[in-house]
Amino acid sequence: MPEPSLEHAPQEAHFAPLAPLGFTGRVGRLRLLVWNTVLTLIAMLVSVLVLLAVKVSPTLGITCGATLSIAYLLIILRISAQRLHDLNWSAWMLLLHLVPVANLVLTLLMLLMPGTPGPNKYGPPPPPNSQSVTVMAWIIIFLIGLSICVMIALFALGLMAALINAVNGNTL
Repeated sequence: MPEPSLEHAPQEAHFAPLAPLGFTGRVGRLRLLVWNTVLTLIAMLVSVLVLLAVKVSPTLGITCGATLSIAYLLIILRISAQRLHDLNWSAWMLLLHLVPVANLVLTLLMLLMPGTPGPNKYGPPPPPNSQSVTVMAWIIIFLIGLSICVMIALFALGLMAALINAVNGNTL
C-alpha cells in the first residue's frame, strides 16, 4: 500500500466568501430561494408597521415605506446579480425582469439551473450550503408544492369559483 506523500497533498476547495453588501461574488440557487423568501417575509412584516405609521403620520409613514422599499429592491437585486454570476451570466440580464414573460423565464432559470462548477469569470464558487439553508429551502419547496396542490384541488372541486365570487361580492 503506498504511503501518502506530503508533496502531493490534496488541494482544498477554494470557495468565495459570501459578500452580503456587494454585487460581486456568487450565490447558489438554494441560498437565493431562502434569502429571497426570508427578505420577503421581513418586508411583509415591516409593511404592516409602515401602514401603522401612516395612520400616525402620513409623511413619516410614506417616507419610511419608500426608504424601506428601495432598500428591499437593492438587496433583492444584489442577491439576483450574484445568482446570475453563479450561472456565469452578466447581471445586466436582470433587465429581463422588466419584460412580462421573460421575467418568469429568467426567474425559473435562476431557481432551476445549477451554477457553474468551479471558478468562472465572476470568481470562485460559493461556499456549500449550511444545513439550515438546506432545511429552510426544502420547507419552502414543500410549502410551494402544497399550495399548488391545494389550488388544483380547489379548482377541481369548484370551490375556487365560489371563493372568487364571494371575494368579488364581499360575501361568504
